[in-house]
Amino acid sequence: MNERRREELLSRVNRTSGTVGGSMPESIRVDGRSVPVREFYFELSDRADLSPEERGRVEDVLSYLRRERLALVGRIRDGDVDCETGESLVAEVRDLDRAINAFESLEDPDYGEQVRRERIESARELIEMMREFGKL
Repeated sequence: MNERRREELLSRVNRTSGTVGGSMPESIRVDGRSVPVREFYFELSDRADLSPEERGRVEDVLSYLRRERLALVGRIRDGDVDCETGESLVAEVRDLDRAINAFESLEDPDYGEQVRRERIESARELIEMMREFGKL
């Protein structure tokens, strides 16, 4: 892959809008095995408050996800990868970014509560709109 293409891929990786509109992946590949990050996230996100042990687990997961992200970005930046592999690595980094964002929201209970309230309000608005159109 030429340097121009490599820079383009790195630019896409570092673009904050890369995760907008996407959802957290069901699982991610970690050392060749699948880890169910979505299940773990939803298991913890339903709780009003996390115990110190659970917070420790979240920190461990975040630390691992961040290290994995750095390694993938490093492969794009420094590795001898072809364009197809580079595209695949960008997709993996975006999945990691979505998971990192979600787990970071668990650390701030006020933010998590805000998101929950916004979702409830959005659902209420949708139900009201459906009633107006006679679909409910």
